[in-house]
Amino acid sequence: MKKIIPFIVCIICVSYVSGAIPASPRFQPQDFEFKSSAVFENPFTVDFRAVVTGPDGRVFTTLGFYDGQGVWKLRIAANTEGRWSFTTQSSEPTLNDRNVSFTCVRNPNTKVHGGLRVDADSPHHFVYEDGTRYFLMGYECDWLWALDMEDEKLTRVNRFLDTLADHRFNYIIINAYAHDCGWRKGKTESDDFGPPAMYAWEGSNDRPNHSRFNLSYWKHYDRVIHSLYERGIVAHIMIKVYNKKVRWPERGSAEDDMFFKWMMARYGAYPNVVWDFSKEAHNEKDLEYKLSRFRLIRSVDPYHRLITNHDDNAAYDSGAYNELLSFRSDQQHSKWRQTILRQRQQNSWPIVNVEFGYEWGLGGKDDKTYGVVQSPEEVCRRAWEICMGGGAIVYYYTNTAWDVIHPQEVPAGYAYFKNLYEFFAGTRYWLMQPQDIVSEGYCLANPGHEYIVFLNKAKPFRLKLDNVGKALTADWFHPYTGQTAPLGKLSQDSAQLVPPRAWGDGPVVLHARVE
Repeated sequence: MKKIIPFIVCIICVSYVSGAIPASPRFQPQDFEFKSSAVFENPFTVDFRAVVTGPDGRVFTTLGFYDGQGVWKLRIAANTEGRWSFTTQSSEPTLNDRNVSFTCVRNPNTKVHGGLRVDADSPHHFVYEDGTRYFLMGYECDWLWALDMEDEKLTRVNRFLDTLADHRFNYIIINAYAHDCGWRKGKTESDDFGPPAMYAWEGSNDRPNHSRFNLSYWKHYDRVIHSLYERGIVAHIMIKVYNKKVRWPERGSAEDDMFFKWMMARYGAYPNVVWDFSKEAHNEKDLEYKLSRFRLIRSVDPYHRLITNHDDNAAYDSGAYNELLSFRSDQQHSKWRQTILRQRQQNSWPIVNVEFGYEWGLGGKDDKTYGVVQSPEEVCRRAWEICMGGGAIVYYYTNTAWDVIHPQEVPAGYAYFKNLYEFFAGTRYWLMQPQDIVSEGYCLANPGHEYIVFLNKAKPFRLKLDNVGKALTADWFHPYTGQTAPLGKLSQDSAQLVPPRAWGDGPVVLHARVE
């Protein structure tokens, strides 16, 4: 309810009113601010949106949001160069029918390629909106936003993200909010961020006010998402989480709707965003509720960001999500390649194993924040098996995955996963399919053109080559060291192949291709 007092509205930046709006780089979110001196009982409930028109005639509606001190914002990302315009719509007269034009120009940030899309020609893989290829190299850091809550420069966050980017991680799974872990309750050390320093709503987790957002929290979250954006790192945002002790709004309530719309309004313009209903979504037993959340996202997200759901096997297997979600997020700890192959038969979309192993800390197997850990070598081996099934991977490090975060540590797995990324980036992986044409190990192939063979243990094997018109150039690759060794030429004959004996009996990869 609004208190009746005189008020006016204007766009914060005076140059907006005069039409001298700064150019907006393509795919970069830009905030447009509108201010009112009215006093509302709850400004978060004021309906505010805009109808946006692009230079190619595209028209869409985007939600706005209240951002404190009498300011409402529209966060818009233009995806086509040229002249754009929008007209505001609001139940509040002074926020209604405001017309603004702006120009979209080339984005100077070469790491920004627009939103992530499913590749229409190779639907088990991703591609950027501008057509740039994308090999997903995931990293789980649920509490990334909990770092630097008192530091607007995000000193630790940015240093950490630079380290991850240097190791080719380009996709981070992150919660919108989480409260505490059951296996590390409370403050167990200085870098234990559960419970965090700020709550996402006004009030507290024990006594929340779900009708009003804690703007300090969300402005900090803005900075984190923008830091990811600047580095070209995709933020896989889990809007809810069912095992981190959060007191959420009542399911299907007005406050619940408000929260989901808030996420769309505030972060939907970011091209590096992927939506996920919830981590551990199988804990939500009401399938219709989950479907209603997906429909809500679809109805208010004008950018058509990808949508998935963390680890909800029964619903995925039943086909309930086939028409609403963009790809499958799975949590699988055994039979990695076999599971991916089975799931690829169910639906033609990408499959991401978001949780398949937990690398132990720098101190070895007893250095852990969760009850289960594996060696860096075992986690790496599993990742290769998933990729050889045509799936995508998300890496876990025990000291950064949950509420205990040691961002300064550089575990062995970073280098292993960098090797994996750089290997696949040097192939045409999106054209290859799993093939049973080797006597040992696993094979991806575009028959006659390119072959990848992965062996968990190096041993002689045979590769069946059919329809090879030209000789193939072949090299060995060591997954742990990144070392390569030339094999020479392979012809139509399926000769027995022997990995380099000097590398021992660990994992080994063969790459053969027509040059």
